[in-house]
Amino acid sequence: MKDGVFMGFCYNHLVADGVSMWSFLHTWSKICSSGLQDHKPLVLKRWFLDGIDYPIHIPVSEPERPPQPSSELSSVPITKDRVFHFTKKNISDLKAKANNEDGSSDLKISSLQVVSAHMWRSIIRYSGLSRGVETFCKVAVDLRQRLNPPFEKECFGNMAYLSPAIATVEELLDRGLGWTALQISKLVSSQTNENCKRFAEDWVRNVRNLKSGVESKMAGDTIVVSSSPRFKVYDNDFGWGKPIAVRAGPGNSISSKLVLFPGIDEGSIDVQATLWFDVLVNLLANVEFLEYVTIV
Repeated sequence: MKDGVFMGFCYNHLVADGVSMWSFLHTWSKICSSGLQDHKPLVLKRWFLDGIDYPIHIPVSEPERPPQPSSELSSVPITKDRVFHFTKKNISDLKAKANNEDGSSDLKISSLQVVSAHMWRSIIRYSGLSRGVETFCKVAVDLRQRLNPPFEKECFGNMAYLSPAIATVEELLDRGLGWTALQISKLVSSQTNENCKRFAEDWVRNVRNLKSGVESKMAGDTIVVSSSPRFKVYDNDFGWGKPIAVRAGPGNSISSKLVLFPGIDEGSIDVQATLWFDVLVNLLANVEFLEYVTIV
């Protein structure tokens, strides 16, 4: 790029989720470009269980030391980032295929769900896992409107919950796109106020450290879907003009991590995927997968 401005930023996910982060950036860009002074104050509310015996003591564990360099590192698989662009027509065709395969369901399959299902099936196909092995598609779900009483959509904080849809390799490959998308749709629909309360109660009773899940990523049985094509990432003008592209930084570059953004064209989706190199090579040679995507 011969001219232009690259803007980078980072934030702590304990403080804010994607909804809050993009709301903050949108307000910040308005202040920078137009000197807006009457911006809305942050909407801050807490959600937790009543009757908790504070303080909650979180166990402390020793940080893991990085492995020492050795001659064996050259044999360790490497990951590569690649952006897959789904046009509005691509997504429409995938939805038609999914609904045709599973027309009996009353659940509505969203664009995010059908794109995630297409990626899940395609990645697991080349994972090297046995057909009977369970695989997981973890999707970050916004809980603001799912709690009772619901929170305002503008509520600032981290209200995202990561939960997996589960299927064996055999089910993913044999039951098709419609069945796979339906599992993700059921997962999203299951995130209710009661579900969140049960999770919180269990966490308080069995306090544990949050793990990065390295083992599952190394095994290649899990994909993680984050961000959302609903975020208005191209509406942030800091006075230099609107963005021409949005990408996730190195903090998201972990194997089988999919970061979804809206594409620059209305109704399209960009999937920034970090994949094992051999999986990526096979995907780029798969005609069925490439039928619905454009490589960026």
